[in-house]
Amino acid sequence: MNLQKEEKYQDYFISEVFGWQKVKLYKIKHWIFDFGGVMINKTFVLENLIDIINHDLGIETSRKDPFFKKHRRRASAGIISSRKFLKLLFEKYYNPDKEKKGALPPKKANVDYYLGIWFNIYNRVTNFSPAMEEIIERLHKAGYTVSLMSNTVDVHAKSNEMKGFFDLFDHVFLSNEIGIRKPDLEKYKYVLNKLDTKPKKCIFVDDKLRNLIPARELGMVVIKFESFEKFKNQLNELGIDEIREDMRKEIKKKYKKYKKYKKAYKKAKKEYKKAKKEFLKKKSKAEERKQNYLEKKRKYYKKKLKYKKYKEIKEEELIGKVKLEK
Repeated sequence: MNLQKEEKYQDYFISEVFGWQKVKLYKIKHWIFDFGGVMINKTFVLENLIDIINHDLGIETSRKDPFFKKHRRRASAGIISSRKFLKLLFEKYYNPDKEKKGALPPKKANVDYYLGIWFNIYNRVTNFSPAMEEIIERLHKAGYTVSLMSNTVDVHAKSNEMKGFFDLFDHVFLSNEIGIRKPDLEKYKYVLNKLDTKPKKCIFVDDKLRNLIPARELGMVVIKFESFEKFKNQLNELGIDEIREDMRKEIKKKYKKYKKYKKAYKKAKKEYKKAKKEFLKKKSKAEERKQNYLEKKRKYYKKKLKYKKYKEIKEEELIGKVKLEK
């Protein structure tokens, strides 16, 4: 993967992607969620690990260093393992210092030692949000496919898998396994291809704006997750104040009725116009043509009322909106 490709999205804000999004609920089939900051609280595990390493080894590993950021992305993309990532950090920041000052206790230079600390810290501080777990369960019962799309490293993925977090999802797309990170557009295309679906059938939830923009540009509905309370309000804006069992089936059923009555209305309208034209163009208006015209007219207005009723249902119950703000 070309890691530079994702950089173009860091400050890539196009005004058209912001504002209110019209959401056709009858088309939605997939909910795709980010993990960190959505399903679990932000943990800052790697930052804490680096602080421990700096303290133990008496070095300064800067998280702002391009070297650090580059290899962190490579680890998240699966290009290198977490072990290799730590090894590169030690080679860059610790080994030169070690040569000057002499050998330190072997434990402190041991990659496996810090890899274990990394795993243990992450394993200890990560807890799945009970509220979001309930949302996922409800979405499943409502008839939706629920997937995970996350930027992660192998250490975190191993812990999440051991805890059974991934079992909650129908599909799991991890950057370290796929080899592509958000916000690289290719990752979103990869997920859509694996789900065998179109962007307009997906709602994507992430806590980072830079990850939402490519999805929005592709045509997905996107929701910026900030807190569970705000997320509930966003669901209300969508018209999903309650995620009911078989909800998707109910929505599709209502939309099917709308299409049925729309088709019947258009057919009746066409027949009415034709009968009216035939009736009016004849100088001698035969009673038979008159009765045909009146019957078509009556049928047309009856179908029109039925169509208007289901059109209102469609607009009020089957179409929602959600706002994406800068």
